[in-house]
Amino acid sequence: MKKFWTILIWGVLVFGIGTYLDKVREILMMGGDPMVTYILRFGVGLVLVVLVVLVGRWLKRWLGRDGLGPGDWFMIGAVAWAIQGGYGWWMEPRGTLDIQIHDTMYVIWRPDVFGAVVALFVVVGLIYYFGRGLNRALGFIHFFVTFAALFVVLWIRSFNPAYLVRGYLAWQEFQRYEMVSEAYWAMALVLVAAQLLFVVNLFLMLFGRGRRRAANGRFR
Repeated sequence: MKKFWTILIWGVLVFGIGTYLDKVREILMMGGDPMVTYILRFGVGLVLVVLVVLVGRWLKRWLGRDGLGPGDWFMIGAVAWAIQGGYGWWMEPRGTLDIQIHDTMYVIWRPDVFGAVVALFVVVGLIYYFGRGLNRALGFIHFFVTFAALFVVLWIRSFNPAYLVRGYLAWQEFQRYEMVSEAYWAMALVLVAAQLLFVVNLFLMLFGRGRRRAANGRFR
């Protein structure tokens, strides 16, 4: 039960961190009053950092030796994306995610996108729960790289209108917009690489079990 509440609390904190970073990016791109910008960027950021550190230490002491593994972090990610999906639907019920690939524009209802991400995190988390032979270090790398890449590709992209309007004011701005688009594609490739790392982790688990079976005649 402790781990359940820990996952929920961390999910809310991760949602807060992601929303804060998204708002800072929006402020930097859209501009605004400098004093208000500094207060939001540094004041709110400092409060958030202190809150995360204090709550994180308390949760670590509360759990004791039963720390969080890769499966737990994927469940935390699922909670954060579920909250983000609900928040996005509340802010803009008819919001869509528009993805252009070559000459084709794909329009996807935003709750469907976040629902798919939540399902992905839950399924992978369950695999880590039941795959006891999976490497923990690779699992942590898999989670944080996956979450960071999806954050750039989907989270801040869908909630920030600035990336849509900037780039059409002048040729120089249009070039910057093209660089931003290339950055999104780069993060998408990083996301694919993280999933390949997960596949490698699965093969390592199966290979390790095979070696133990050859030694003692059975799986551990």
